[in-house]
Amino acid sequence: MQNRFLLLPVLLAFCLSAFAQQTFKIAKIEFEGLDRLSADEVIATTELKVGQQFEVTALDAAAQRLVDSGLFKNVAYRTRPNRDQITITFVVEETKLSTSKVIFDNFIWFSDNDLIAAVRQDIPTFSGTAPDNGDTVERITKSLQRFLHENKIEATVSYMASQDSIGSASQDHIFSVTGIPMPICTLHFPGANSLTESKLIESSKSLLGNDYSHKYVSLFSTNTLFPLYREAGLLRAAFSPPLAKPEESATCKSGVDLTIPVDEGVVYKWSKAEWSGTAAMTSAELSALLNMPANEPANGVKLDKALKEVQKAYGRKGYLYASINALPSFDDQNQTVTFRMDVHEGSQFRMGHLVTKGFPETIDKALHERWSLKPGDVFDQGYSAEFSQKHVGEIIRPLFLERRAQNKPPPNLKWNNQVNKASLVVDVTLELTN
Repeated sequence: MQNRFLLLPVLLAFCLSAFAQQTFKIAKIEFEGLDRLSADEVIATTELKVGQQFEVTALDAAAQRLVDSGLFKNVAYRTRPNRDQITITFVVEETKLSTSKVIFDNFIWFSDNDLIAAVRQDIPTFSGTAPDNGDTVERITKSLQRFLHENKIEATVSYMASQDSIGSASQDHIFSVTGIPMPICTLHFPGANSLTESKLIESSKSLLGNDYSHKYVSLFSTNTLFPLYREAGLLRAAFSPPLAKPEESATCKSGVDLTIPVDEGVVYKWSKAEWSGTAAMTSAELSALLNMPANEPANGVKLDKALKEVQKAYGRKGYLYASINALPSFDDQNQTVTFRMDVHEGSQFRMGHLVTKGFPETIDKALHERWSLKPGDVFDQGYSAEFSQKHVGEIIRPLFLERRAQNKPPPNLKWNNQVNKASLVVDVTLELTN
């Protein structure tokens, strides 16, 4: 048998040229090189079927579909005829897939299981995630559009990729319904106890009237509602995925009834902070800055603010890049929490030069005379703000009065620090910009 070759960047196909005048039926479809995927799943992707008439063009198209799926790095095939039957063997190399979660953002008429089952009719390999490359996203979109049409829902399916954090390698594949209004009309928070449901509803009133989005509501729960629990010492409270269903009433046309279950957990009391990696400040000094009373509810929001004050304290001692990693250790029996504070102080910086720009000579001289942080002194990150508050207003007052008399805008000042990480020196610039 003579073969002809079809060569693509990632597709090597061996096709029949002999027996061009003979017709064959597909007797068997085989695969070599499968690891994660099953043959049955991949056969469905080819859209070939045992018993159908064999055509070279259909075989080429099937191989291309495997490539386009993003599931395979390389695809080749060979054929083995036997009388009027033919066996097709695909030789494949699976891609080391980067897959991400699929989110059905606002398909409020169906459960996720309903939607997964619908997609599996067209993509048997689908299980709730999708490759980050290939044509799977387009195929899911078409499948969902078909499912809406079958259920007589006149709307359009749209897609977007969403990264949860800057620099994240993974992304969510978000599929949404557009063209139908879905205002949130009612809210429920089953599981609310320590914080009343009415308080949560009041805190969530900005959701009411806006179109429902699973992604947005989940982020809202994390960013807006969870801090309410942390402030009350309920540090391990957790929200389950939101549940939305259609609501139709006199006051809510084509609306959404939204439920956000919450597991509050217990109120944890503050035990202590255990510090490590500290040299410039003592554990007692750092704990005093936290100001977290023992046996009181561990206010997580207050702790966040206190840790910023600790960083400021380090900055005033020249440690501009000090960082603190706060790791909680929960004692569920006593309902207390201890935080292990791992500190990385970094290098200590020193003062370089004060540079002033744009000021009249007398004011320029006065600014330098009052500035007490000399070259070589330990750099104080908070000194510029302190200097502005105590001295700058008094020093530039004549300039302010002069401009007011001339009906000109008041002086505008700009501070800027030039940090040299190699020499560990900071030059400070104060500039009059108008």
